[in-house]
Amino acid sequence: MPRIGRFPPFGKRFFRRARKLVGSCHFAHFWRAVVSLAAMQGRRSMRKLEASCRNHHTRQSIGFFLSKAHWNAPELLAETALDTLKGLGWKAGDPLHAVFDDTQKRKRGKLMEGVSKIFLHAEKVYAQGHTILGCALVYRDVVIPYAVRLWANRAFCQETHQPEYEGDPLEFCKLTELAADVINGMPLKNVTVLFDSYYLCPNVTNACAAQQYRWVGVAKKNRSFFPDRRDRDKRRLSSYGANTLKRLGKWTSHEGKKYQLAERVGRLSKLGRVKLVFSRRAKEKSWIAMATNETRWGALRVLRHYLNRWPIEVFFKESKQYLGLGDYQMLRYRGIERYLHLVLIAHLLLTHLGAVVQGAQADDKNKPLDLPSVPLLQLQLREKLWDDNIDSMEKGKRYRKLGKKLKQVILLET
Repeated sequence: MPRIGRFPPFGKRFFRRARKLVGSCHFAHFWRAVVSLAAMQGRRSMRKLEASCRNHHTRQSIGFFLSKAHWNAPELLAETALDTLKGLGWKAGDPLHAVFDDTQKRKRGKLMEGVSKIFLHAEKVYAQGHTILGCALVYRDVVIPYAVRLWANRAFCQETHQPEYEGDPLEFCKLTELAADVINGMPLKNVTVLFDSYYLCPNVTNACAAQQYRWVGVAKKNRSFFPDRRDRDKRRLSSYGANTLKRLGKWTSHEGKKYQLAERVGRLSKLGRVKLVFSRRAKEKSWIAMATNETRWGALRVLRHYLNRWPIEVFFKESKQYLGLGDYQMLRYRGIERYLHLVLIAHLLLTHLGAVVQGAQADDKNKPLDLPSVPLLQLQLREKLWDDNIDSMEKGKRYRKLGKKLKQVILLET
């Protein structure tokens, strides 16, 4: 990987807003950490971060920047996400999807703060680790990370209120309460919020109602449903959905796949009046029940909206595999949470580079934007860093001849 010395010219537009929010004292740490995380290969570590910055910053100074320096990581991520969104051609009032989901990361550190016993969905086992809540905006099929929260259990939150604790005190919140807090802070309009069955609860739906957002989620099959005009006719979704699909289901195609759909309007337990859309794929026995507060939508439109939830699953997988989302080594809760924000900002940097190359803002906003994969965007970033290093050598005094020779060799090969 190329070493990161001077500020890269291609980052002036992307880091324009961040320079004001972070401040001049910490901006050098910030942009070097983001570029390093975006360009680095393999597992991330403090030693690799130090080496990639040409030893401009020590591991101690990087740790201080993450754990003790004064800067607002959630605000920085949100503002950078909105700037990236505008770079894709988005304007205030354009339709947008906000997707919520969580992921788990196993951690064995006994002194690492916030670690608790959790259920790892991917491995189907209980283990010590962290639960990470993420919110991403989906526009033109591009995933734009907007917010991330590190969940902490009640016992650790109580420890943070003790006098001997050095960090900021934390108030215990459920994952659904954290998601509702993110929704309440969104300065956006015409948003459709998407989530799975865990977040289909009054905390999240009430937050959507306060912001006048539409929402689409999956309902668990053990929930109770009361069809319209039959307030005392209590039905369990597990049997009601299967019977409705069998009697009223109609086959339709979407993006080359066949779905059997049936819809019903009524009152869902704890949520009020909703529209339920029962969906089953061809050649499959299992089905799902999608719920939405927009009762005027048709069944196919509800399905189209909900299918936009899948990109966040891919986003979490790529962030862990290529950007080191779970490679943090800090012990302090504040440092871990800030590291997660830096990883998502690094993802935004790659998205920004891919959009600039394709001229995303000049394209038709109604057409999806097909950006390269994360590994290809990382390769493009490393090439830009190499070019910047060679230009720096050519303009300097010590390695001017070597820089000119390298540039001649590169021009001959191309």
